[in-house]
Amino acid sequence: MRAEIIAIGSELLLGGVADTNSLFLAEELLKIGIEVRFKTVVGDDPKDIEEALLHALGRAQVVLTTGGLGPTEDDLTRKVIARVTGRRLSLHEETLRAITQRLAARQRRMTPAQSSQALIPSRATVIPNPAGTAPGFFLHHKDDRHKEERALMCLPGPSMEVQHIFHEGGRALLEAFVGNAARGTLVRRRLRTFGLIESELDARLKDLYAAEKHAVLGLQAGVYGVDISITVQGRHPASAESVAKRLERQVRDRVGEYLYAAGSQTMEGVVALKLKAKGLTVAVAESCTGGWIGQRLTSLPGSSAYFEQGVVTYSDRAKVDLLKVPESLIRQKGAVSADVAQAMAEGVREQSGADLGLAVTGIAGPSGGTKEKPVGLVFLAVADKKTSVCRQHLFSGDREGIRFRASQAALDLLRRHISGK
Repeated sequence: MRAEIIAIGSELLLGGVADTNSLFLAEELLKIGIEVRFKTVVGDDPKDIEEALLHALGRAQVVLTTGGLGPTEDDLTRKVIARVTGRRLSLHEETLRAITQRLAARQRRMTPAQSSQALIPSRATVIPNPAGTAPGFFLHHKDDRHKEERALMCLPGPSMEVQHIFHEGGRALLEAFVGNAARGTLVRRRLRTFGLIESELDARLKDLYAAEKHAVLGLQAGVYGVDISITVQGRHPASAESVAKRLERQVRDRVGEYLYAAGSQTMEGVVALKLKAKGLTVAVAESCTGGWIGQRLTSLPGSSAYFEQGVVTYSDRAKVDLLKVPESLIRQKGAVSADVAQAMAEGVREQSGADLGLAVTGIAGPSGGTKEKPVGLVFLAVADKKTSVCRQHLFSGDREGIRFRASQAALDLLRRHISGK
């Protein structure tokens, strides 16, 4: 069953505000057999909202809107919905009482603007909002243009409210609309890789694109690496799951050691699990990444079990004073070099007493590069009590992109070292 999500709000078009609701809803809809085929972002102009809504109803069986249900002047979604579906807005008394009680609990009084949130299109089902004042609502729609009945669900904009409303009422209404017999199943897998570019992965997986009739393979490149998505559509959950597992095994065989995680796992999460499993500790010395590696490793609960310390040795003097990197080595090889990266990794391990030392040094730009050592050149090293290993990378992109890719590559080097790869 096809779906479209319409994210409403001029702030989403001006930059600085991300539409996270669509990501959440797309994942949840897949679980009940509804595939999001389209996504539209539209500002607060009522004519634009109406045009987007009419277009969506013409090509999708399920339409969800987010935003524009609040009490301010630019919250116009309910009025447009009523006009498009030919319904009148009426005051929903139970919703009005709920809003009044919620405001009173916060020592605030009801105003005409606040009460407008209780205006609901006739014959719509109200979906209570346990996390805010504006409820969601759900309605069936059919007119002369559409042979099939449409489902239309309207949700507020704040992400926490969207999630609460969907889980506590919205999902059940959509399941009932889809129906168990007609719904079928959509199974999705995500495998995460690092170290191969998109074209290299494509070459490895080329013959798998058409290997399964009802399966679709997709690649998505980003600063984390390249993610591989597997989507299988089937009438029965067991058969769809079987196809997904079979295709996943084939993908894993082709990708090998470049695959670092599945689903929503992160590189730092995988590294943390491996460190804990082997009872190892790590210390980090960073130059061009400025502390990003340490931040990522300590962003997880329980990081004190494996993270010993992190130092940002940005200057040559800091490398000498804190890590005991020989000053003569920096003069001879340069601060951005394989030798200095290894000395940093060995130095932070010895100074901290950790089992492993991880280090990074490089040129993040936009200035500071030379012909011999261009912007994006990064050296990474990992050291244990017996040996140290160094890797060289040349990353493209802006300063932030280079720094993040360097942190991802450093964690990947640590992952491989712990795994003996």
